[in-house]
Amino acid sequence: MSPGEELKSWIGTHKNEIFANDAVGTGCFSYLPGEVIWAVTTRCNLRCKHCSIAEMSSGEELSTEEGFGLIKDAAKLGPVKFGFTGGEPLLREDIYDLIEYASSFDMQVVMATNGTLITNDVAKRLKKAGLERAAMSIDGIGSVHDEFRGVNGAFERTLRGMKACEEEGVAVQLFTTVTRTNYAEIPKIIQLADDLNLWRIYLIYLIAMGRGKAISEVCLSTDENMKFFDDMVNKQKEAKTWLKPICNPQYWAYLKDAGLVDREDGFEFTGCTAGITRFHIFPNGDVTPCAYLPAKAGNIRERGFLDIVRNSEMFKALRAREVKGQCATCKYKRICGGCRSRAYATSGDYLAEDPVCWLGDR
Repeated sequence: MSPGEELKSWIGTHKNEIFANDAVGTGCFSYLPGEVIWAVTTRCNLRCKHCSIAEMSSGEELSTEEGFGLIKDAAKLGPVKFGFTGGEPLLREDIYDLIEYASSFDMQVVMATNGTLITNDVAKRLKKAGLERAAMSIDGIGSVHDEFRGVNGAFERTLRGMKACEEEGVAVQLFTTVTRTNYAEIPKIIQLADDLNLWRIYLIYLIAMGRGKAISEVCLSTDENMKFFDDMVNKQKEAKTWLKPICNPQYWAYLKDAGLVDREDGFEFTGCTAGITRFHIFPNGDVTPCAYLPAKAGNIRERGFLDIVRNSEMFKALRAREVKGQCATCKYKRICGGCRSRAYATSGDYLAEDPVCWLGDR
């Protein structure tokens, strides 16, 4: 059996898990009715080289009551996924109250955290408050991760956090930022995930926002990104964990182009979900399409969250896929649409063509 056929078989076998609506940060793979992600603070105990939120002013955080209002409005969209992120969300003093309030609605409640602050006691409090899943970042093994995250010992403390969550019944998944500098670490991270019996790794293409602008040269090129897809197809045939590239909606078009997935098999793709089924709220209340796309559609202190989601011109344009350049004429526009965050980071236009794509020539 060829690597492609093996992957197609693997996807078919794990179809229910792949399409399960239980992930943290779906990115480029739509779960309905959607997900609302709130960055509750810019504060953090690490100093990551790629932090997309680092340039934002601190001290503008939404209050607890404003957070309750946002959560209540998000619940009106239906049984969405509601996620807390940051900065480091565990530095927010009222985080357990916010989680508990969110879990009182018919929503999945998840969190993206660096994991270093999670002890057994913290994990118990998170579980009691109603947190269902935590995503934690591993960008390399040992000192490689520590150097990327700017703090010695971060790797071991993140592993401690994972173990504590698993022991308390809070599910765990991995985030890994993919760059030229840590590319060689990816097989080791996959092995770690398999050893820990983790179900998924979100392999996140570096979007050069915030501090990431200073290291934009480590972003994968078009050719390198295509090789990355090829490598993940080959690795998936032997990995137990699901390898899911995100900030890379082309991956689903790539799989379809290779005949590895098909709508007739029941697979549905939205492509880039920014502003379509994904909505991001920054600490000061700005509503944007994605964590890596800080273009303001509105602010919940000025307009209601639901009004922004339904009526902002930005979100209307994204829903209509009013994309430009190669993305506008690509046969995969509806199931991909190009990464809107990458387009914005490189051109300042969230509707511009995705600069890291080769599919338009096929």
